[in-house]
Amino acid sequence: MKNYFLLTLLFITTTLSAQKKKNGTIYIEHPLIETVEKFNTAFTTGNIEDLSSMLSEDFQWYTTNARTPRTPNQLINRSTYLSENVINFSIKHWGGSYPDVLEYEQDDLIDVKTYERLTGYDKNTGVILTMPRYATFRFDKKGKIRRLWVNDDQLLWQKAYDAYDTRKNGVVYKDHPNISKVRLILAAMQDMDIEKVRSLYSENTRFYDVMNSGEFEFKTLDEEMESIKAAFDAYEIVYIQEIGYPDAIEYEGTQMTIISWWKMRIKNRKSGNVSTLMQHLQHTLNDDGEIMREDYYFNPAQLPK
Repeated sequence: MKNYFLLTLLFITTTLSAQKKKNGTIYIEHPLIETVEKFNTAFTTGNIEDLSSMLSEDFQWYTTNARTPRTPNQLINRSTYLSENVINFSIKHWGGSYPDVLEYEQDDLIDVKTYERLTGYDKNTGVILTMPRYATFRFDKKGKIRRLWVNDDQLLWQKAYDAYDTRKNGVVYKDHPNISKVRLILAAMQDMDIEKVRSLYSENTRFYDVMNSGEFEFKTLDEEMESIKAAFDAYEIVYIQEIGYPDAIEYEGTQMTIISWWKMRIKNRKSGNVSTLMQHLQHTLNDDGEIMREDYYFNPAQLPK
């Protein structure tokens, strides 16, 4: 029995070994890493002479989801444009990342894989271009870059391109039935009628206090009503005044958002002190006209002591 187990173990070990086949070496330090660094410097500064000198005669490059390879001239044109129009343009290693150099023995290829961060902002539109960038540089035997594959944030690039155009993105209403819902909430707040206030929201409404909450730290309807009740116990609302008028924005392809501005006269019940508080509100409604989210901004320092 003992010999049976030993033979079985030997068979498994041999089988696992047979499934492995080495095809090269990975390097953390390699002369071609310096070539990649030189390429990034030339690309971000628009040094066309240095950039061209590193490319092979049959150089091609690809971006995310691109099926058709791009030419050296397209790379040079892109470098020229970005270096002239992106302020503080840079491509640097991100955090503790570092390049990997893979020498493939069977195919006689060398790839340098980088994990970087592209930064800068468009001097014409102000769009901030901060994105992760993963690139693979394939070298020929002469140390020239033969292929380049770049994976980065294509949605952000599209946003940067779109920023040059004038685009309509929906309709803005000065008066709308959904605006009435927001006004009714503020009227109920002025009456300090907590039940009426609650009835004007959906049970699934989420609340976000811009000044006093962490990112993505939302309150439920129950939690928000408790906060309002505590505020009613400590303060009296003397009056609420609408500033200007709310805007109902019906964005194309998304839900309606109501943006409004308010001035509130608040009295501290304990001290009797009165002060004015300015508040900005943003309500998002679903297709049925129900309020699904409320974002509010006010400065707590404006409350009377």
